Amino acid sequence: MPKITNKNRISLLKSLESYRDSRIISYISYTPMDDYVLVPLYKQLCKIGKTERIDLFLNSYGGVVDTPYKIVNIIREFCDHFSVIIPFVAKSAATMIAIGSDEIVMGPVSELGPIDPLVKHPNYPDLWVPVQSIRFCLDFMQEKISQSKDVDITTSVLYPIANKLDPWIIGDYEKAIKASYQYAEALLENNMFKDKKDKAKVATKIMTEKYFSHGYGINRKEAKDDLGLNIKYADGDFWSIIWALYLAYDDYMQNQEYASVIEIAER
Repeated sequence: MPKITNKNRISLLKSLESYRDSRIISYISYTPMDDYVLVPLYKQLCKIGKTERIDLFLNSYGGVVDTPYKIVNIIREFCDHFSVIIPFVAKSAATMIAIGSDEIVMGPVSELGPIDPLVKHPNYPDLWVPVQSIRFCLDFMQEKISQSKDVDITTSVLYPIANKLDPWIIGDYEKAIKASYQYAEALLENNMFKDKKDKAKVATKIMTEKYFSHGYGINRKEAKDDLGLNIKYADGDFWSIIWALYLAYDDYMQNQEYASVIEIAER
């Protein structure tokens, strides 16, 4: 396959803007999302200025719990209508950004994910852990003790595990879980479900509690039919542009060894 040049990538980005009649910001990241994204995002938004429609071309596996809410609020300062285009994956914290939009554009392979933000492990700074993990560990131990025929033996077996669970860690993880629920509900109530706040509570509960796997893929049909999200299907030529642009970014980032990119098409 021929190498995709920088010129080709920008041309695809401009083609997508023409198709959507919007300004597009690309945020492609292979590292956990955090507040370091906010300044470069704001710089690109200032270049665009106030405009009617902004689309975020988003590919991310998630990150910290607070950042998505800030991203949505910053983008909405610059536009009247905000959409998110997902070429491949927008998981966890990235899902939170998507549900803060007015419309989510998804193709055949696009995925949202459970709302299960990541936190840094206190003893291993390079390890990011889904916040639900600690809850599942506690549930596991409680279940084993309640089902045990000899509680003393079971407790003694589980003690080494429980002894490693710092109360501060448990409290911090539990706080992150509650924060993710609060943010998700607020994002839906203030935006996509602003006239249907009862639906916001239902969708939030499903996304924060139903799925056990952090990597579970919510496709466009499930997002629309089960969660009630405002999903626009991308097919045909529309999808071809989206997928070609994603491959262009993937190729560009691998060649340049970039972990993330925030970009607009300059005018």
